[in-house]
Amino acid sequence: MMANQPTISEYITASYPNKQAVKILEYNAETSSLKKQLATSGYKNFLGICRRKSSGKQDPELYYATEKTLTYKNNAEVLIMNNADFLDLKNAFHSSANLILFIPSNIVDRASFLPLWAYKLARKKKWTFYFESFIDGLGKTKATVVFKRDHQKDKEARQYLSPELGLDSFFKLLNERQLDYVVLRWFDELPFLDLNEDVDLLVSDRHIEKVRELLNEKVGILPFDIYSVGGLTGSNFKNIAYYPPYLAETILDQKKLWNNKYYVPSNIHYFLSLMYHAVYHKGEKSGIPANVEGRVKKMPQDHDYPAVLQQLAAETGNSLEEISLPYFHHFLEEQGWAPSTDTIRKLIEVSGNWLESVIKSSEHHFEKDGELMVFVVREWAEQRQLTDYMIDWFERNGLCLIRAIKLDDEQKRNAAQNLRGGNWGQGPWPVSGGKPSTLLVMYDYHPKQLDSKMKKKYPHVSNEHYLLKEQLRSEINGSLSKEQRANPLHSADDEIEALDYIAAVAPDLVNEVKNVINCWDEAYRTQEKVIADVSEKKRRAKVEIIEYLGNKAVKKTYKAGRERFLEREKFVYGELSKECDFIPKLLDSGENYIIVPYLKTKRLTESWHIKKQILKRKHKQEIFTINEFFYNKGYALIDFHPGNILLSSDGLKIIDFEFLYQYEQLPPNVNDSFDLNGFPEDFAADKPYGIFPKQRRNMWKKILY
Repeated sequence: MMANQPTISEYITASYPNKQAVKILEYNAETSSLKKQLATSGYKNFLGICRRKSSGKQDPELYYATEKTLTYKNNAEVLIMNNADFLDLKNAFHSSANLILFIPSNIVDRASFLPLWAYKLARKKKWTFYFESFIDGLGKTKATVVFKRDHQKDKEARQYLSPELGLDSFFKLLNERQLDYVVLRWFDELPFLDLNEDVDLLVSDRHIEKVRELLNEKVGILPFDIYSVGGLTGSNFKNIAYYPPYLAETILDQKKLWNNKYYVPSNIHYFLSLMYHAVYHKGEKSGIPANVEGRVKKMPQDHDYPAVLQQLAAETGNSLEEISLPYFHHFLEEQGWAPSTDTIRKLIEVSGNWLESVIKSSEHHFEKDGELMVFVVREWAEQRQLTDYMIDWFERNGLCLIRAIKLDDEQKRNAAQNLRGGNWGQGPWPVSGGKPSTLLVMYDYHPKQLDSKMKKKYPHVSNEHYLLKEQLRSEINGSLSKEQRANPLHSADDEIEALDYIAAVAPDLVNEVKNVINCWDEAYRTQEKVIADVSEKKRRAKVEIIEYLGNKAVKKTYKAGRERFLEREKFVYGELSKECDFIPKLLDSGENYIIVPYLKTKRLTESWHIKKQILKRKHKQEIFTINEFFYNKGYALIDFHPGNILLSSDGLKIIDFEFLYQYEQLPPNVNDSFDLNGFPEDFAADKPYGIFPKQRRNMWKKILY
């Protein structure tokens, strides 16, 4: 029976035929025998860690360390754990390994508690497991629990360097290969004595993968965090660039060689970048109070940030008049080193709620009745000529375009670096949406607050209509296969960010935008006494019951850019009403409004089902007469439906002529008209949003036939 039991070396050979790629770490190794066995089979990428403190001669083939966290702080695919306990295994489930060979420390664990516990934990962590016995180098049987998973590791900023390569050799290779990097901080303390202390690198976008590959060549346990200038996937901080990209580029451009070993920021950039790190990445965890008289939260500090920053300030000719996070934020702001509003909001969860207090209205803020909004069309959408489609889609949903700013090269660069935390990667999408291409500056006459559930999900979004972008994304990607889909657009979250976006790429346009909105608001305000607002969607206009010449009337006021809908209504109410008694007479009109009589409807008709039955039993002939009247005049009512028919004390009346359509070629028969049959599938003129011809045709069939 023993002869059929494999050695660990034989088991790994069967599981991982790609001998060069697989990285193997043995934890609690007592000897280097396994390393030698695997080397004989061609597995050279191995690290053995001995945790006992050796009083005598150490095995040169092993690495000696006492940290228990090494079971998950490593980059190994195969993890072999000798004489391990409950905590070792629990930690190992957080590692990047695909295979864990767990050899318990005592027979009690093997026989009773461990199987049940391992089963529950492994299933929760999506591991499969089974029991196996291996023969060790002395011929003894080792009862082992084998854990496996099919795991595709995502790219992360955290990487691990092999202690066999070491820091000096690693940086020597970076320098020889002329890779663009800096060690961001604490470079005078390298090498760190504590394996829990990581080395932070800022790397140019073009070299980030080369640095990652070098770190991943061998089994590593020395922690590094690598950050790219542009916040690329797997090298960013909370899905944003570690520093605003224009600052990161400046740090790399003015780097210096420290002690002929590695590159570090210049003195002034070290001071400013360390302050940035303390304020926005650490926040109250840095030991800096949230206000000058505030208490510092008591928690373990890796470094004395206040003291170090004061020392660096003195060395660079600066003075810090106060030690507090808000003061440091304003100091960075004056130096041009503070992040934009949308970035600050993403950093609140790590820095603390104190950061909310520094978000203030833009210097460009102005009073308005509605809300300024900005959407950012990305290169992917621009290349597919979707910008006009997006504008039309937003306008059909009630937003009004002020300006579409097609970005030139410099504006694209400014937008990419200052907006969205500098991170324009593909995110969770199969295809990258690309960099910013066009800014859509829009105005919402009727912003809508988010309900409590949505506000919890989108805490910084001020207007529910910003979420229209989610629907638009779905529509654009709906016709594509899953592999082709991308995020075609981004948006600000509120007016503060919207104004920041415009100021970042086209500051000269801010006053123009302000003037346009002021004019629109002035024209849209109702001068008459408003009795009630009876608007529904308000996509193109608002509808109000007003007091007009001592009587009730209905005023319909159109948004800017919707004049063509207004002109159709003026024509029907003003001209066609003279020939058709079913159309109310126009009382008054202006550049953006019409006023028509107020018609009191029968209460019963407020119910759709009752109204449908009344129309079916009593008014079919009148509906056909209306249909024939417009047909004979050469027009169709594209949005003809029972909701636009009023059953009043004055009889049946028809309203709402925004989608009046003049036939290019009159259908051969009134029965073929678009009013009751619906418009053709290829109809290119204005049509109501979300209405389908077949749907409209079937509705009228149930009433008229």
